[in-house]
Amino acid sequence: MLTAKSRDGTLITLPEILTANMLALIKASAPYYCPCCATELVIKAGAMKIPHFAHKSNTSCHASSEPESPYHLLAKRQLFSWLKEHGYQAELEAYLPAIKKRADILVKVEEQTYAFEFQCSTISEAVFIERTESYKSIDIMPIWILAAKNMKRIDVQEFRLSAFQWLFVTGGSAYPFLWTYCPERNQLFALKGITPFSPATVFAEMTAAPLQFLSPKHLIPRIHEQFPFITLWRYKRKSWCLHRAKTANLHDSLFLALYRNRLTAATLPIEVGIPVKGMTLIKTAAIEWQAWLYLDVLHKREVGQFVQLRTFLQSFQKRVAKGVIALRTLPLLKRDALHPVYEYISFLVQAGYLTETTAGCYKLTKEITIPKTMMEQEELEKMFYHEYKWMLEKNNIIYNEKA
Repeated sequence: MLTAKSRDGTLITLPEILTANMLALIKASAPYYCPCCATELVIKAGAMKIPHFAHKSNTSCHASSEPESPYHLLAKRQLFSWLKEHGYQAELEAYLPAIKKRADILVKVEEQTYAFEFQCSTISEAVFIERTESYKSIDIMPIWILAAKNMKRIDVQEFRLSAFQWLFVTGGSAYPFLWTYCPERNQLFALKGITPFSPATVFAEMTAAPLQFLSPKHLIPRIHEQFPFITLWRYKRKSWCLHRAKTANLHDSLFLALYRNRLTAATLPIEVGIPVKGMTLIKTAAIEWQAWLYLDVLHKREVGQFVQLRTFLQSFQKRVAKGVIALRTLPLLKRDALHPVYEYISFLVQAGYLTETTAGCYKLTKEITIPKTMMEQEELEKMFYHEYKWMLEKNNIIYNEKA
């Protein structure tokens, strides 16, 4: 930790650079105590160490969750200095007795108080949620920032997010993003417009800004009026159709269902597996949860027949209950998991496959073609995206004034 209490109760924060003379003066005023548990602290400083306080004895402080690396200490100090330089009322390592937590940085902006948490090490989902809810219980909004060194970039717009990293996703379910920070480069990164293709693979735009050129007022990233991932999505979908069966096993419920319906992954209708708003809420790949909706609701129906909205919703909920469709734990996003199902139905209506005759009742008005060969699928895929690419892009855009 960087902050301690002197014997008279005064808070002292160690400077980033500590000369031998300064160190001697500070040590002469010892002892120092933990602001959280009141046990004695020692100063640790050296040529290879960032000056910091540590508990003198091996006691367990309930406000200290995990050991802090130099990377963590440096990031915390830089983010604190950045907020102070912009005139914000910020407190480093603020202890909150009501919830027995120590925030990395506590900052007040007008009437709202925020707790900045910079996270390097992996913590459990339960701990993340407990901290988040603890802050909210005393009207403090948490801002979680992930260590940039832990991000895994596959390509320019393709990333892999672990289950732990997904916990940091914030913003809105229709336009989610997360923050990462690198203290070694003094840069804040935003992973914007996160579009999941599978449980771990996402398409996103990464932007970076040095702290000295970024105002805290601009912490919400600007949303571009475009959806740039259609080409990547099409490529990944084709790859899934060709190769997913190779990793399926005898107990894979989706592939068993496809087999029983005389279908294959390679020739699924093109309308199955499209990007829709809110997909972040569902851990299962879009092509898979949409395949379940197609099999349960649309596959056996013919043009002219009717289908109820509740039939779609019941299918989805049934598959979730059976565990073949999994939802994501996103503590910083609050939205009904049925949202992407509504968006998928909305696309089918806009594209003319369904027509709403009365509230919650649809008529199947255009055939969903099952390709018989890979060549036919290729042609249908080209025709589909030629006709509906603009609609998919438009439906996945969130304009700034609506964000």
